[in-house]
Formats: sequence, structure tokens, C-alpha cells
Amino acid sequence: MTEGLAIEIAGQMMQEQGIGDQYIFRYRHFQLSPLGKVEMKGHNELIILIRPDDLLEAYSKAGIYNVQDERINEMQYLHRGVVTMINQSDKQHLQVKVLQVIPKLNTLRNGRVQ
Repeated sequence: MTEGLAIEIAGQMMQEQGIGDQYIFRYRHFQLSPLGKVEMKGHNELIILIRPDDLLEAYSKAGIYNVQDERINEMQYLHRGVVTMINQSDKQHLQVKVLQVIPKLNTLRNGRVQ
């Protein structure tokens, strides 16, 4: 998935959830060592894989992305909750880029929701 498509999908999903345009983006770039693993905890957030490498395994409660596993019928690029990303290579580092979509918290200032 490209950055442009990820931004478009994120905007549509935030609208569907009633968040409107009250969200921010974080573009994150991880470097995973051979057989390395990273967990992102984004319980109210949307995590979108950007151009994932074939050696990446990513999973969350929304589904799994792992092109090495022939048993999976559909790869998921959009994730929620705790997202685990694993470098399946035992020889090379892996570059993993994600778009993190974070709903803004409504805060009360002077009797008004900001």
C-alpha cells in the first residue's frame, strides 16, 4: 500500500467512526534486526503497513500479513490494537514503514470541547 492510498483510507475510516477530521498522522520507520520483533500498542489507533517487505510478518486482532505463509488467503494492511511485526529473515535487517492514525482526544477548556 502506498502512502497516498493509506492516507485516503485512513480519512474514510475516521469519517465512518465519527471522528471526522480530528486525527493526526505519525509516519513511523522501524529497522528490525534479523529475526527481530517490535510491538506497537495502539488500542484506539489505526496502523497501516506501507509497502511491506515480503519478509515481514505483521499481525493484530484485525488480521495478519505474511506472504511467506501460503495458508493465508487475504493479507491485512490495516491493523488495530497491539500490532506485532517480525523480521522473518535470519540474515538481513528489515525496513518497516507504517502510518499510525491517532484520533485526537477531546479536551474541555473554558466549558467548550476543543
